Amino acid sequence: MQTIGASPAVDNQNRAQIIRYDIETANLPNSYRFHYDGTDGSSRTEEGAILNPGTKDAALDVAGAVRWYDAKGHLYQMTYKAGKRGYRTIIKKLS
Repeated sequence: MQTIGASPAVDNQNRAQIIRYDIETANLPNSYRFHYDGTDGSSRTEEGAILNPGTKDAALDVAGAVRWYDAKGHLYQMTYKAGKRGYRTIIKKLS
């Protein structure tokens, strides 16, 4: 057998690590919520719910936010919403 290609080694020391993760699924199967924080100051929060479960009009409704720092140290936030009206995002520079 011959190797055609190989993946490069990954240096995990330069990658952000998850330092906090919370998930709430008490209302499963109809909704969820989670949040995590990274060592680089990034974070993500999301919640979703099934609207009209068990009907032909059932739809997943999701909203959330992601925060991250760019290479110059500026903080950005992207908020998003997905549902019957499609996927919408807003990105803002916070600092």
